[in-house]
Amino acid sequence: MSAKSDIDLLRSSVREFSEKVLMPVAKKIDAENFISEDILNQVANMGYFALRVPDKYGGPNLSTLESAIVVEELARASGAVAIMATVSGTMVAYPLVHYASEELKEEYLGRLSKGKIGAFALSEPCCGSDAANITTKAEIDGNDYVINGRKTWITNSTYADFFLVAARTGKQEDRHKGITIFVVDNKDCIEKSKLDMMGYRGSGTSELLFKDCRVPKENIVGEVNNGFKIIIDGLNEGRIITASTGLGIMQAAFDESLNYAKIRETMGKPIIEHEMVQSMIADMKVKLEASRLLIYNAAQKIDNNEIDYPMWSSIAKYATAKWGVDVVRLAMQVEGGFGYSKESNVERYYRDIKMIEIGDGTNEIQKLVISRSLAGKITSPRLKH
Repeated sequence: MSAKSDIDLLRSSVREFSEKVLMPVAKKIDAENFISEDILNQVANMGYFALRVPDKYGGPNLSTLESAIVVEELARASGAVAIMATVSGTMVAYPLVHYASEELKEEYLGRLSKGKIGAFALSEPCCGSDAANITTKAEIDGNDYVINGRKTWITNSTYADFFLVAARTGKQEDRHKGITIFVVDNKDCIEKSKLDMMGYRGSGTSELLFKDCRVPKENIVGEVNNGFKIIIDGLNEGRIITASTGLGIMQAAFDESLNYAKIRETMGKPIIEHEMVQSMIADMKVKLEASRLLIYNAAQKIDNNEIDYPMWSSIAKYATAKWGVDVVRLAMQVEGGFGYSKESNVERYYRDIKMIEIGDGTNEIQKLVISRSLAGKITSPRLKH
């Protein structure tokens, strides 16, 4: 897809699916912290868990921009489904596309295209922002590596068919130079403990304990001890799509509060006619559209492999996170007591949007990436094939 009409058609298709399938069950997903197999199958059948998988392997072969639009529209209905699509369809698929062997691509990209779900096991209790300090170990044993360690805050874990796992194959003091990425099938050596998160409830976020998980050497993605570059490249892509979930939530909150302001009356007139409410609505609209422009611009830079795309990815992620929280807070303010209750969807949006300031690199990390990029220390890490 490239022409504007194709983009519009894609957006229309995802919006129709989201409004028909996801909106009616979004509150239930949030309340129960679970997504039914039926809903997951419908999402999978649309190809949303395989967004970046090339058509060679049966996937939809979407660009970063197209993936961002899909996730934006999913998030208007369900942040949980949107973040699941973000992780499986981009943060898992993208590294496999660019760094995996042909055998791994055929097997695991093929699984994604058939509706299976992937998860990216990176964060650990010791190491969120400091990914170079991970302690999960992978030790060579014959033709296999044996993985032991703990991962946490891993989205999709409950439903995942396989994991991309970042593990230490070098010494701890090697930091980023001693990390390797493995594809690990879901099996009994992985113990899962589901987490009760504030937002994006239902996305299968869990803690994982790897106990002597044997993985064949052939399941290494890229090269031994060169996994950190893959992590960074995947995060540069993933930050844009994660920001797109925030964009969809912002849009939903704006739409709901605007409609509310048009029908809620005080002092004999709709509150949209009060200047204070008009000021909030205008502020929300500016931040919403500015975020959209930054996300789409950064996505196109990734698609063009422009050398400075990591900086623009962080700019878009940081701005959307900061402004997204502002927009949803204002939406709740417009709705007042109703917005603070679970009768309003804005209450759920408020809990969901906060994660954008934390996941895939906190706001503080994004500012570090931006400043280091301006100093010439960060450019595109993507390997050339």
